[in-house]
Amino acid sequence: MRSKVAEKIQKETPEEVRIFVRQYTDIVLRINQILKAKGYTQKDLAEKMKKKPSEINKWLKGSHNLTLKTLAKLEAELGEPIIYTSREQVV
Repeated sequence: MRSKVAEKIQKETPEEVRIFVRQYTDIVLRINQILKAKGYTQKDLAEKMKKKPSEINKWLKGSHNLTLKTLAKLEAELGEPIIYTSREQVV
């Protein structure tokens, strides 16, 4: 059972913040899934991307906002899609 404090915080959290947290979590989980499947560490990824390991760590801890450009670089380096979008038009 949730505490009253947790329920209050959830009710006061704007919907866009909840969506952001859910989407960011999904992205980080997907990146970690790919790393694990390929046998890569965060350090390996940093070396491949010519980044500092601390920057990769910030991306995967959620303390740095990932841009679409960064996601594209990650997808190119990992050779796997990270996010999926619908190409169907909404009527």
